[in-house]
Amino acid sequence: MEAGFAIARGYKNTIHGALREDENNDRLAKLHDLLVEHLVAGEKMIQFVKLERGEHAKLRTWITGKRKTSNPLTDAFPGVAPVAEIVTCRHQAPSSVGTVDLSSGHAALYTASRSYVERVELPASKLKADAAAGYERLVGYRRVYVQTYEAVWLPPEGNFVCLAIDSPVGVPIQFADASLAALSHQVRSQLGRSLSFYNLWPAVEGLYRSSEGKLVDYGFSVGGRSVNHHKARRRTECLRKAVYDSAGAAAVGDDLQLFKVAIQWALRQTSSLKSEPELLIPGVAADLNRPMATVNHAFLRNSLSSRDLQFISSKLITHMK
Repeated sequence: MEAGFAIARGYKNTIHGALREDENNDRLAKLHDLLVEHLVAGEKMIQFVKLERGEHAKLRTWITGKRKTSNPLTDAFPGVAPVAEIVTCRHQAPSSVGTVDLSSGHAALYTASRSYVERVELPASKLKADAAAGYERLVGYRRVYVQTYEAVWLPPEGNFVCLAIDSPVGVPIQFADASLAALSHQVRSQLGRSLSFYNLWPAVEGLYRSSEGKLVDYGFSVGGRSVNHHKARRRTECLRKAVYDSAGAAAVGDDLQLFKVAIQWALRQTSSLKSEPELLIPGVAADLNRPMATVNHAFLRNSLSSRDLQFISSKLITHMK
């Protein structure tokens, strides 16, 4: 819609309809810009590196000077390469796509081939006769290869730089490790020192106690006697105000110990486009027993653009240590 293409019922019909339309350079350029924004900010694991005096300008010079390397993955930008080529590049380090100018800040964008193991249930109807005899169910495991996009995002101002690593829903937490290590190395090389990450643990309590956004998921313990998780993403009501949750919180008082929180916001991107970015800080109950609990990453879901990333960062910055 924002790029000027007609919206049909379902994304497949919309894409097929757009492909049938006459080529329009203005619409294609707008679509390209929207895709790039999403590649930087959409479905990411995020970390915030602390910057010292003068380092923001230093990183900005480095980021704006980045150039694109050429290989099957970068040649597919801003799309994805065929699976066969993704597999071929599986042992390569993340490749530079170059610098990208965003609606908020700048980013050095990288792309890589990553894989994970997926568990798949095997329907007995699709197996040879009697193959499943004696078994309640059968499962298989397959390796899935995907092309990822990661970014070193620098806001217009501030004392941090953000590492935004692809983390699709359903992949194991270790999925992001290789790209995170590669991008950390890039930033470390530019700064000439070891990296220090902001601790997001204080934001768990801070965001819960605030009136920010809609609370859609949280984890808590009651005086160390139980561990509980409450989720309500499909409801319109904020869990802070839900009868069960608010009454329970009032009843336990200071015994309520929080270790995980997810907040969702509704943001107006343009007059016709709204986003609902969600921030999840994934602490675990064991963190409550640590004298200096540390959570140095979060997950950003349903984000459309760098504006969302900028907004989320502004809500975190007052709580980060």
